[in-house]
Amino acid sequence: MLQTTKIGAVMKNNVEPILRARSLPTEVASRLRIAIDRGDFAPSGKLPSQEQLAKTYGVSRPVIREALSLLKSDGLIITHQGRGQFINPEGSSVFRLEADISDQHDLMDLFDFLLSVEVSATELAAERRSDEELLAIGRSLKALETAIKNHEPGVKEDMEFHQAILRASHNDYYITFGDFLDNQVRRMIRTARTNTAQQSGLVHEVQQEHDAIYRAICARDRARARDAAANHLINAARRLRLGQAKAPT
Repeated sequence: MLQTTKIGAVMKNNVEPILRARSLPTEVASRLRIAIDRGDFAPSGKLPSQEQLAKTYGVSRPVIREALSLLKSDGLIITHQGRGQFINPEGSSVFRLEADISDQHDLMDLFDFLLSVEVSATELAAERRSDEELLAIGRSLKALETAIKNHEPGVKEDMEFHQAILRASHNDYYITFGDFLDNQVRRMIRTARTNTAQQSGLVHEVQQEHDAIYRAICARDRARARDAAANHLINAARRLRLGQAKAPT
């Protein structure tokens, strides 16, 4: 277990051991965000050196560098050349979505949130889609079918199918947020599709759900599109839980 370490009395709270199931840089960045929010660092706002942080969190310096890069891209920290890393006094307005899919409560909260986005966007797509956009959705669905036939996970094709639907909503906020979800939730989607790919029955179940969404959008039936999208996400959560339950411990 990682020993509690204080760096020049800068860190006020104990440092919990990092779970290796998550990306180490992402986990360290998350821990640092929490520490910054709690006010665990010196009033000067200067972060400890990379060497000190590496010792505190029990990871290598390259991991710390990547974690700091994540925080910098969020605008949470700033670099003063030759002086080190400092907490941005203006704070960060970047929205973060870091789901721990091993936590059932967190997983269900995430899917509740995704329902509010995907279902509404799919309903709008059924009403607003153009013929060209419908063709794009259909092409993505066909590409996903091809991936399944080739015994591939189809993560990329799955994401493209849902992105095509978001674009057909003609709502810039849904489209932009969809790009964000693509980056943040891709690992979860990959896990779910990998679990599904191991069971042929589930693969066809998922594709039937996608087909139901497509047909509702094709018919411009908002109610059917909404119900089909909700059914797909609810079942996706179930399949992800099922895969976790069967995973070796």
